[in-house]
Amino acid sequence: HIQGFWAGFDSVRDSAPPALTEYMSLPLLPGRECGGCVECCRVIPLSLPELSKPTGELCAYCVDGAGCSVHAIRPQTCRTWFCLWRVVEVSDDWRPDRSGVILRPDGLEEGRMTLFVLRRSDFLASQAFRETVAHWIAQGFEIGLSVPGPVGTLPVRAVVTDWLRPATEADDPAVFEARLTAALDQLDAHEFEPDGVIARYAVA
Repeated sequence: HIQGFWAGFDSVRDSAPPALTEYMSLPLLPGRECGGCVECCRVIPLSLPELSKPTGELCAYCVDGAGCSVHAIRPQTCRTWFCLWRVVEVSDDWRPDRSGVILRPDGLEEGRMTLFVLRRSDFLASQAFRETVAHWIAQGFEIGLSVPGPVGTLPVRAVVTDWLRPATEADDPAVFEARLTAALDQLDAHEFEPDGVIARYAVA
């Protein structure tokens, strides 16, 4: 069965970073804050005049577990990029530093939902994760799965909607977990491309 997933991988490979979006038009959920989560400050590459950092490198201005040390004068991109945990009605368990998953904002308005799996946490085997993904598939969303490579390389992505659909429609946790794991294994084995970003920190 995994061959059926992998056969279409090259056609849906996405070497783009999680986002270099200059703005977001999606409204934020009231009362939901990033808190100590700094995952976006780690995984997102930036190439700005005042701040350039490779994919996967924690921003030098970021205090791990606390937040931005130049928050008041941070670049506009940093002010306006938010993961979908700040936008859509999902539980607090989905906060990236807890779940190990960033819900990427790019593509949401076109019906795409990308799960950027930072690490294989217990959350991936939870009922809450499985039922939420099943709900999105039933609602007609395209589900993408993405994983990071080594620091300084672009992530890879594949569309897994049809690969996961049999497990979600059957409400079979074991099959869902097996298919999710197989997809992640295939993505992890892929060759990662350098992002070409050279670190530069000049926010003042």
